[in-house]
Amino acid sequence: MNRACRLCQGTEFKEVIDFGRTPLVNSLLAKEECGTEQAYPLVVEQCQTCFLVQIVNPVNSEKIYQEQDYLYYTGDMPQNSQYMKAFDSLVTDIQRYSSDGDFTVEIGSNDGSILKKVQGRKILGVDPAINVVIRALSRGVPTLAAPFNKHNAEIIAGEFGKAQVIGGANCLAHIDDIRGVLTGVTALLHDNGVFWVECNYWGGMVKSKHYALIYHDHYSYYTLKNWVDLLKKYDMEVFDALITEAQGTGLSLRLFACRNLASQKNNRQPTDRFLSLAREEETTHLNSYDTAKKYREDVLAEAQKLGDLVRKLANEGKVIAGYGAAAKGFSILHLAKITGDHIKFFVDDSPAKQGKYTPITHIPVLARADVKELPDYFFITAPNYEDVIIGKEQEFLKAGGKFITADGRVISA
Repeated sequence: MNRACRLCQGTEFKEVIDFGRTPLVNSLLAKEECGTEQAYPLVVEQCQTCFLVQIVNPVNSEKIYQEQDYLYYTGDMPQNSQYMKAFDSLVTDIQRYSSDGDFTVEIGSNDGSILKKVQGRKILGVDPAINVVIRALSRGVPTLAAPFNKHNAEIIAGEFGKAQVIGGANCLAHIDDIRGVLTGVTALLHDNGVFWVECNYWGGMVKSKHYALIYHDHYSYYTLKNWVDLLKKYDMEVFDALITEAQGTGLSLRLFACRNLASQKNNRQPTDRFLSLAREEETTHLNSYDTAKKYREDVLAEAQKLGDLVRKLANEGKVIAGYGAAAKGFSILHLAKITGDHIKFFVDDSPAKQGKYTPITHIPVLARADVKELPDYFFITAPNYEDVIIGKEQEFLKAGGKFITADGRVISA
């Protein structure tokens, strides 16, 4: 039986897409661990009350973040990628809504890459994954290894005072108890403070027929309307929203909210871009099951087309390797039915991933420098770093190598 929607507590759901049983995508394995991994159902559904697209019966977050090393470190990502560049404007916004000495808290702060850029503020990160917290501490970023909830927020407030700015970048979609997080925000946020969110955007996924963001770590796929309706329940109002390039073109929603209080001295007026995006969602019927059904049809067709291309090349004897042992890439490969029969190895620049093996398929992950015999094709399994990868692999292209992109394009010199 389905449990309640994590936003509105509704109990009527309709299926959007079923990925079948899949492993945890950030659980790469040591050689001796191969064969011990588990796979879990991955079914995305839509609440028919508030229309949040979500995994209704998710894997317990402790399995993802605490019972294993969570092998995603923000600082290991290419710093000149569109993903990291998108956060430069976020840091500017954090500083715009605060003053020197103000307290700033980041939820799901990972290794502290964003907070480290914030200047002149009192900072604190909060993240449940112990290994990334240790990395953050080693980089000099104060970080609490714990979930963000009311209890912990009250402890933080008691020690540091209220926060002028609180937010989370691409972590709130990873949290099952989102209402518990917002209860914590209301306990810690200053009356004149700002709460910000950067998360995957359902509207962009629909537009671009994108399915790489669907994996166990992502419990929810948000629209702007979802956030507007949810934050009202916590006496907060969204006053600004925009689409950023952090997850890929059109795939990230960034929004800013303030308390809805009669005493709010700095009550902020809705921006034009917020109002425009809200109108667009309404006119395109984004928050509807008809849109979700069309998305499933489009995505299954895209996955079939991509899988057919890779299988054809493999059957012709072409050697194909994956470029980037990324969570998004594993979702693509799984739905397209691309396996170890088609991908010989992966390369990845993250030392934390090198020497590991992919779950279920047991494909090795190598450092790029250790690859002596180059493949005929690199399949880009880190799609939001496509430009960076192609840019640094010009010699591979000049030598006759080719790239296959997540949307089925073949790129050659």
